[in-house]
Amino acid sequence: MQIPDLNPDSIADLATRQIVIQLLNVIETLAAENAALRIEVQQLRDEVARLKGRSGKPDIKPPTPPPAAPTDHSSEAERRTRTPRGKPKKNETLIVTHEERCTVDPATLPPDAVRHGTRDAIVQRLHIAVEVVRFVREVWYVPSTNTLITAPLPPGYRGGFCPTTHTLVLALGHGANVSQPALLRFLRDVGLTIGTGTVARMLLDPGGRWADEAAAIHQTGLATGSWVATDQTSTRVDGQNEVCHVVGNAWFTSYHTRPGGTRQDVVAIIWGQEPHFRLNDESLAWLQARSLPHTLLRRLRDALPRDTDMTAAELQQHLTNAGITLTQQQVQPVGDALAIAAYHAQTQVPVLRWLLSDDAPVYDHLTATHALCWVHDWRHYAKLAPRVPHHQAELAAFGERYWTFYRDMLAYQQAPTAAERARLADAFDALVEHETGYAALDDRIIKTADKRAQLLAVLKHPDIPLHNNAMELAARRRVRKRDVSFGPQSRDGARAWDTFQTLAATAAKLGVGFFHYLRDRIVTPETTSTLAERVAQRAGIAVPSAA
Repeated sequence: MQIPDLNPDSIADLATRQIVIQLLNVIETLAAENAALRIEVQQLRDEVARLKGRSGKPDIKPPTPPPAAPTDHSSEAERRTRTPRGKPKKNETLIVTHEERCTVDPATLPPDAVRHGTRDAIVQRLHIAVEVVRFVREVWYVPSTNTLITAPLPPGYRGGFCPTTHTLVLALGHGANVSQPALLRFLRDVGLTIGTGTVARMLLDPGGRWADEAAAIHQTGLATGSWVATDQTSTRVDGQNEVCHVVGNAWFTSYHTRPGGTRQDVVAIIWGQEPHFRLNDESLAWLQARSLPHTLLRRLRDALPRDTDMTAAELQQHLTNAGITLTQQQVQPVGDALAIAAYHAQTQVPVLRWLLSDDAPVYDHLTATHALCWVHDWRHYAKLAPRVPHHQAELAAFGERYWTFYRDMLAYQQAPTAAERARLADAFDALVEHETGYAALDDRIIKTADKRAQLLAVLKHPDIPLHNNAMELAARRRVRKRDVSFGPQSRDGARAWDTFQTLAATAAKLGVGFFHYLRDRIVTPETTSTLAERVAQRAGIAVPSAA
């Protein structure tokens, strides 16, 4: 059906203009309902066909969707800014470690050939060779103690393999996301005699040595500044659905797989331990704002000790002793309020001041200020699919104003001033106060206006990014790992995934080669700085003592 291209702004009579605006919004509503009904009818037809033993309509997607496809919610094109291209020539960054001379066979030269100098060719050579080494270890006997002293193997040699093999397995399995079967096949192809179980053990962290390094990265990273960003994605552990939380800032990225993705899970991660629970003025105010029954609040005040930390078991014991049984709808808000209050009251680790995330409710009220991602906010607009040409034009015009303001915010970050801060605050108000007449767009703009403080957090803290893309990309690293290996088969496997993805992602942020870092820490740990120490050095702080 051809939708008329009506522009209400061209209608002089106010009453008629309002009627046209309402009719256009009715058209949008009916068009959206019609599209939804078409999808539902097709699904029912497919189900009927399946019950009759036939196949439904195949879901064949076009090879290249159009740029304005409704399913494309990326804002990359709008955010892209032109940057000067160019990089140094490869050979200028290479250090020559070996030189060989190439000569011409004199028998192939013409009689009148004259030597005309030389010409350099820079190449990179990779050696992959398997050597079977017999270490002859001295053994000394001590009669006075009736003991033997055996000469140790060189550093890093264990389990019948050299440190390079251990490093290669970790770097390929966790750094390059090579699946375990493919990794085993590669090692055997190059000539190693190695079993499936050996590769599986190499990919784990049985002694917890690497896990300690990852924990130190997380603890040090949280202490490097006043803000962190976070995101989450799913991970199946031994067939059970769990959640991988990703936390980081400019210096580090850490991964944490937990059973859930609730506020209490997020508190546990930024606290660095399983949360405690505390009843105080903050938690009571939080519960009152959640409109819990007054009788329940009174019973909680009577049953729980004031200003005292409780473990989960102790909290449950207090509730049981008082005969309090929380409903399914009350368990989460009560636990959240008490856990957040305990986190804010503790003094063992610095309490985060700023948290950057998407607008998921689990991130609210965890820190003093919550900064929101502009890219996530725009995705709600990108999901709008207006059918009326006038509404399409209104959405496009608003998008231009939206991204112009976004670029102004980027410029402010480079040179923040009080005058520009005030101008941008007024510009935001002007952006969200404009009414377009397109009901769905205006509703979305109101929601953006309600997030004013979170979206404009960068005005007070210019070093906070305007978007959460870094954590989204970090979460995507887990998704790619999940695509290749499906999911860890044990809790130890999940811990290994978290550990080595933390090491790999942090090494990348610091410009440290993951393979060489692992090998150096295996062979010369005494003289190789940990990633936590490098994070602290970059941020100009001391490594927390607990690390």
